[in-house]
Amino acid sequence: MSTTDRQRYWLLKRKRCRSLADERWVLDHYVCCEVLVEGDAALALEVFTSREGAEAELRGMEILAARGGLLRGARQSGGRCAGGEFNKVTSEEVIELLEPELLEILEGSEVAYVLIDPPPVDGPIPGSLGLKAAPAFAGELRRHLLGTICNEHV
Repeated sequence: MSTTDRQRYWLLKRKRCRSLADERWVLDHYVCCEVLVEGDAALALEVFTSREGAEAELRGMEILAARGGLLRGARQSGGRCAGGEFNKVTSEEVIELLEPELLEILEGSEVAYVLIDPPPVDGPIPGSLGLKAAPAFAGELRRHLLGTICNEHV
C-alpha cells in the first residue's frame, strides 16, 4: 500500500510521562486539552493536520512557559490540561503519524474526543473548534483506510 495516499497527522508527544501501561497512557503521553462538551469538561487529544500547525503550537507553549505565563495562558484559553495537570510545558516533541497509527492510538485509549487543529495555546479561541468524538473520528479513519485499500485493488 502506498503511504503517499494516506493522510498524515501530527501529535505533540510528552517527553516526561507518569504511567507506562494503563488506560491513561494516551492522556499521559500526548498533549490533550480540556474542552467543554454540553456544559461539562472533557479531555480531547490534540491532533494536527500539518507539521507547521503542530510546531507553531509547540513554539507557543515554549514561549508561554519561558515567560512564566503557561498556567495563566492555559486558564485563559479554556484550561488546557491533562489529568488535572497543566502539561503543555512538558510537551517537547512533534511526531508524525499515518492514519493506521493514529487509529491504533485512538482504539487503544480512553480518549473521548479529538480536537483537530486546535488554536494556538498563546492565541485567542475561535467560536468554532474542530472537536469530534474519538470513536466517530476513528470510524472516519477506518472508512478512509478501507476505501484506500479497495481503490488500490481495483
